[in-house]
Amino acid sequence: LISDPMSKLLLWGAGVCLMLASASAFSSTAALSLRPLLRQTLSATSVAARRGRSMLFMSSEARDKLTGAKFEENDKAKNPQGRGGHSVAGSAVATELSPEAQETRKRIQEHQEKCQKLTWAEEIRTIMAQKSGFAVISTMSKKHAGFPMGSIVGFAVDEQGRPYFSFSTMSGHTQNLLQEPRCSLCVTEQNFKGAADARVTLIGTVNKVEGEEEDALRKAYMQSHQGAYWAEFKDFGVYRMDEIKDVSFVGGFARAGDITVADYMAAAPDPLMPFAEPVMNHMNDDHTDALKDYVTYLVGVEGGLDSAQMKRLDKYGFDIRVAKGTDSGIIRIPFPEPVLERKGVKEAIVALSQQVAKKKAEAAK
Repeated sequence: LISDPMSKLLLWGAGVCLMLASASAFSSTAALSLRPLLRQTLSATSVAARRGRSMLFMSSEARDKLTGAKFEENDKAKNPQGRGGHSVAGSAVATELSPEAQETRKRIQEHQEKCQKLTWAEEIRTIMAQKSGFAVISTMSKKHAGFPMGSIVGFAVDEQGRPYFSFSTMSGHTQNLLQEPRCSLCVTEQNFKGAADARVTLIGTVNKVEGEEEDALRKAYMQSHQGAYWAEFKDFGVYRMDEIKDVSFVGGFARAGDITVADYMAAAPDPLMPFAEPVMNHMNDDHTDALKDYVTYLVGVEGGLDSAQMKRLDKYGFDIRVAKGTDSGIIRIPFPEPVLERKGVKEAIVALSQQVAKKKAEAAK
């Protein structure tokens, strides 16, 4: 019997190779199905052999390769509905990690979990309050009964967070709503790039607004959508989701769930939202090196980054979209204390830069 762990590992790898060779003799399809396993096996065995140590171990949780962001959430406080995580076995993120990489990932994880963030209700209200917002409304087709129809439409929200629209009577989605007012609205955050970014879906009923309220909402819509002169055309009316039935949220990997309609309506958008976009544009245009330094020296992401872009700014800090090669992720940088006005944002960012300078000086000693 072979008791040495390294020998066992190499023997097991050889066995898989033999199995693949046998399968290929009978079926090319079988061989193709085993190639991912073979690549994983050979990679593991060669790494173990080179290092002369026992097999590298898998991370206990599924996380992305660059930032360690979780693809599942086992904390009941953060995942009260008990939603299952993503099945990542066999994917690019299900790779072995060295003890050193595990330690780095743990350090990043601990830092990120301590970062204060907006509540889900606040984050959703901030997304919904975006200026010049466009979203996908799904209505029940009048032409094809029982089938949904998706349309990209402009929207704004009233003080309660109810979305409203300027629709032409000639539009297909308007005709659908007049027959069946039940629909859904899917809204993404302004800097949406993909699965790691936030989106919210409201389900409810949309009805036409009449009288003085229609005039007031039309003016407000045109303020949110500068240049939307067509909102004053005679065939355009104002429609609003008067009754919201459900609010669901996906804030990125392992951040998915529902909030109550009452919590949604009671929350307020982030106070920095009115000027967050120009601040982020300034940082992304003129201070990308500083953003990379925050991620490297304040969080501990190692190895150099190809890019770093600020994607969200709120009273508690900001999120940076980082990339290295084909890998990317989101890193949170917290402010020393909450910021409620524009002047405070500059002071908080300067304080972060001072922290970086201090860490650089210490590292140079």
